[in-house]
Amino acid sequence: MVSPAAARDIDSRQGDWTVSGEEVVRDKHIRLDGSLILPANAKLTLENCTFEIVGDYSRHHSVKWEGGTLVTNKCEIGGFVNKGGTAIHTVFRLYQGLWEATDTTVSYSYGISFHWEKGKGVLRGTRLKAGPRPDAIILSGEADVTLTDSDFPIGLGVYCDKGGSTKLNLVPGDSITAQYNRDNLLPGVNWRLNMTDTRVQRWFLFLRRIGGWQPPAEVTLTASRDTIVSLFPHNLKGEITLTNDLATPLVMGNLTLKRNNGEPVGISMYAMYFSGEETDATIKGRTHICEWMQSAGTVRVEGIDKPQDMTFGCTTLELSGDAKLIANRVHFGRPMTWQPENNLGEANVKENATLQAKNISVNKVRFRAEGDATVYIDGLKKLGDLFVSEEGGRVEIVEASSNTLPADLTHVMPARDDKNASGRKPKIRKPKVWIISDMSDKRLGGDEKEGSVNDPDDISAMAGYLLMANEFETLGIVVASTHRNEHRESPDQAVWASNYFGNAYEAEVLALNKEIGGFPKAISFKQSCIKESAERFNSERTYASLDRYDTVADLLATAETIADDDVLNVLCWGSLTEPAILVHHCLATSKQDILKRVRFIAHWTNSPLHQGSKEHPENVANCREDSAACSYLKRVAADDKIRFYECGAIGQHGIVSGAPKGREYYDQFRTSRLGTIFVDGKFAYDGVDHSDSATYWTLLGTYGVSLDDIRPDGVNTAEIEKENEQKFRNHSRRIHNELLRRSGVVQAASLQPTGACDRHLPHTD
Repeated sequence: MVSPAAARDIDSRQGDWTVSGEEVVRDKHIRLDGSLILPANAKLTLENCTFEIVGDYSRHHSVKWEGGTLVTNKCEIGGFVNKGGTAIHTVFRLYQGLWEATDTTVSYSYGISFHWEKGKGVLRGTRLKAGPRPDAIILSGEADVTLTDSDFPIGLGVYCDKGGSTKLNLVPGDSITAQYNRDNLLPGVNWRLNMTDTRVQRWFLFLRRIGGWQPPAEVTLTASRDTIVSLFPHNLKGEITLTNDLATPLVMGNLTLKRNNGEPVGISMYAMYFSGEETDATIKGRTHICEWMQSAGTVRVEGIDKPQDMTFGCTTLELSGDAKLIANRVHFGRPMTWQPENNLGEANVKENATLQAKNISVNKVRFRAEGDATVYIDGLKKLGDLFVSEEGGRVEIVEASSNTLPADLTHVMPARDDKNASGRKPKIRKPKVWIISDMSDKRLGGDEKEGSVNDPDDISAMAGYLLMANEFETLGIVVASTHRNEHRESPDQAVWASNYFGNAYEAEVLALNKEIGGFPKAISFKQSCIKESAERFNSERTYASLDRYDTVADLLATAETIADDDVLNVLCWGSLTEPAILVHHCLATSKQDILKRVRFIAHWTNSPLHQGSKEHPENVANCREDSAACSYLKRVAADDKIRFYECGAIGQHGIVSGAPKGREYYDQFRTSRLGTIFVDGKFAYDGVDHSDSATYWTLLGTYGVSLDDIRPDGVNTAEIEKENEQKFRNHSRRIHNELLRRSGVVQAASLQPTGACDRHLPHTD
């Protein structure tokens, strides 16, 4: 939150702040770990202040009007983002009282809400603005809201219990002057909203008090765009299908939500709030559910074909009481097609509630079980970070063992006093990887600083990758993707790599699988199609035929096998010629769908900090190797046609620079052949240079830097690179110790005599 009082020290306060009488605070940055409470006859005035409500989780604390008044002038107010990157949202409960907000910005909120039973909430907003994640002003109860020259999302609470019909135009955009009340909505509405010259960034439609026993209520959208629809059913029964275009009207209880005479409408997502012990419903469809709150009953949720059809954003997912949610073929967390964010989603299960899930995918979600609650996940695909918090409750993630989700959780759950009773491990899909490297046998003489044709740093990076190979599904490794004239007649580098790396790996994989597990039996290598020709990319060509580019054709064929909800990660350790040919071919031959299944993760083809400059970040070695390919891919990425993650120099100046130093440390790796190759590949400045490894450590996402920390459009700013460089530097010792641990599990007896690699050098005569 950007503060009007940013230069001042933070006034941190613990516990609830209950205002007594009249209090005035000016020019402060207040951080309250508690709720702000405004009793009757109390008045708090904040002028030129930043007011952050902090807590352990969203909704932990709130602002509560209990008859009092809050006046804010030139203020920013709301929740905050914690050190872990999670947005902690507060709630403004304007149930009874007055808020006069002038030149006020609201951030990290789950809304300004009112209540239908607790009194009258009054909001007078002049130049009231929406900051990051403000949610909306949610009209309900007897709310009385007047907005002038403001800019804020609006949520219309339409009560369905008394039936009736209404037509709504919910298109966000320019300033509007309008009134909403029971006269132009439904008879059940008791609130009123007056807007003058106010811009509605986004419309929310809250359809409340839905029940099958009530008179019919019909809501027709004459137009809408990017609207969020919230549904509040009580004792819902039957099957409901959610769609974003209402091509089929939504029928739920006594409510019918439809579009006007087939005119297009746009619903971006839904929010669901269930109540009633008799709830027994099934929700199907292809849509996104941003919030889900359920206090009783059983609801089943199913995607149509695959998890990405039905997604739970987990902005809020809260189960309480005896609620049971059964999810099948759904995705939890931010959809993979959306712009990445660092914020974690939260799935909170409390009291006696149960979450059962089967065949799901997850991306940056924390599952929390409190009290006697239970979370059981059977069949998990981990697409991003997953965190578990057992706060009295139980979370179990086990390998899928049947084709149907058990109806009774107790038949499959381990006993509470034996967490290992199932004897099963989580099933997590590994990232699929294709590596393109300029690596070659370093004994082939050339002009590199080490005296070799190509920089041998990729040799150390490859040895490290093989020690981590159980974390990935390796689908291809291309070597000698380079433009050196010395390679016109050099031996087949795939043969060299197979002998040098492959033999070492196969000699040690049994020991690695015995102690760690999950390693493939063998790793194969391919020689690049451009190694002998030293060809560079030409954007004037279509590359419609890949007959001359066998390794690019192999990459294309592999990408074609990737499922729509999966991705092939192409790690680029040198020149970008082959990736550029692939992309150009796909765009020229109408294979854009293939590019949606691929993402490129590149090492140091751009850096405003190292080699390059802010004016010319492309002036780095890997980009200069084929500048046409480099600029083409960055341009296509900027047009959002591919996903291209530029790591910059964070491998060199984060992982390598932050590493342990000295021969004594690295000699410990010599208990295995792979460890020895890691050290001998490129040992410089008292350490191992394996800077290209930043691509796979970033892909893993658990060693300081993840793909969420890098832009997918090829852009690498100095700020991003500097931050990620420091993150890797902070985790570098941990990275090296993990490699050392893996090297150490192999018995010293497997180490071949000195000079073994020399025996495998192909004959050149």
